[in-house]
Amino acid sequence: MKQEPGRPEDALNSTIADRIVSMLEEAPRTPAGWRRAMVRLAKESGPEAYPTLLFVLTQLDFANEPAREHWDRILRQWEELNKRIPEKVDLRVAMLQYFLRSQRKLHNPAFVEIRILRRTQASAIYDELTRLYNYRYFQDRVVSEVRRAQRYEHALTLLMIDVDDFKAFNDTRGHLAGNMALRRLASVLRKTVREVDVAARYGGEEFAILLPSTPKLAALKLAEKLRQAVEKAGIGRDEAGKGRPLTVSVGVASLPGDAGTAEELVGRADSALYIAKSMGKNCVKPFSDERREHTRLDATVSGFFSVLAKERHPFATTNVSEGGILFHSAEPLPSGSMLRLQLALPPSGEAIECAVKVLRVIGARGGFEIGTQILHMPRLDVQRFRQFLKQLKAGEIAAATPSRRNKPRAAAAVGQASPGDETPETLDDTLPLLPVA
Repeated sequence: MKQEPGRPEDALNSTIADRIVSMLEEAPRTPAGWRRAMVRLAKESGPEAYPTLLFVLTQLDFANEPAREHWDRILRQWEELNKRIPEKVDLRVAMLQYFLRSQRKLHNPAFVEIRILRRTQASAIYDELTRLYNYRYFQDRVVSEVRRAQRYEHALTLLMIDVDDFKAFNDTRGHLAGNMALRRLASVLRKTVREVDVAARYGGEEFAILLPSTPKLAALKLAEKLRQAVEKAGIGRDEAGKGRPLTVSVGVASLPGDAGTAEELVGRADSALYIAKSMGKNCVKPFSDERREHTRLDATVSGFFSVLAKERHPFATTNVSEGGILFHSAEPLPSGSMLRLQLALPPSGEAIECAVKVLRVIGARGGFEIGTQILHMPRLDVQRFRQFLKQLKAGEIAAATPSRRNKPRAAAAVGQASPGDETPETLDDTLPLLPVA
């Protein structure tokens, strides 16, 4: 899929920019040499190499294709300049001539050493204490990431993180110890997230992490991994290793399921964080487990659920919606557990799969009513499920009367087991297209 070019302020802090700066210092001195070097870089790093090169040298921002076109013209003009001038000119001179005289994109350029410029920009976007991104940068970045996710139909998840009982720690141990603890915690966050993720200090002892192209189920696992990493790090213990280590609470919200704007995404992740704090701290909480925004439709759909990888249990639904499934089970299930469901959609019996979280368990005649929230569903299955709901709502498919004795018609089930299990391979490249119930 075509990628959107990065924001200008990201360019000087990217791996590609580092490569380009090294090339400027050690690199080819001819148009042909630069052409070959940039072709290699673009093959390794993608088409973003061209807009990054132009931004590093001129601070002008271009999309991928226009940047490539400008680059080709610059090389041709450089070759022409070398023919007319006995003393061969440098790439920077050729680029200055091109944008100052030919394209007139620059009007009053100033010469600045690139490394000085990079240090200056870094001081504007990084938090001085933790060296994570600062609040201002995060506010700009979350807006751009939401736009990018919506434009390219990618998932985007936000983690809001708060250090538990940090005020008490500060009051007891002092602000110097508090600052050291925050710096260590930031280091743990940096080591846990990916290079493409955006980790920022949101304010005080609160942090935010943007996870591009990450569905909610995967984000919940990463959040739990992060929570455990902080707890195991023993941050805040004294030199003798005594004292209770600092822990964190995490709120998780995703787009498009939980929010439609950057402001909503931040607000809902913050709401989930508040719930995590109120539920005893040192835990991960997804946004709004209990809300219901979709119409429930009575329907009986048979299938299997599995809690452990080698076990499966038949069930029949009572009602379904875009955000959740209520089904009848002979077995009770722990609230909060993760399940993987396989449903046989009537009338054809076509099988779809989804990952769900158990929200409530109510004793019912002959077993238990299990209320679940859909967390994750493969893209093709989303389309099939929505078509089924549309037909059900229009009355094109009859809602069968639930029968506890009928065996589900679904084929063999595969299981999403406990929260600690890895995501099944068949769900690795799926998208969270269903909103949360």
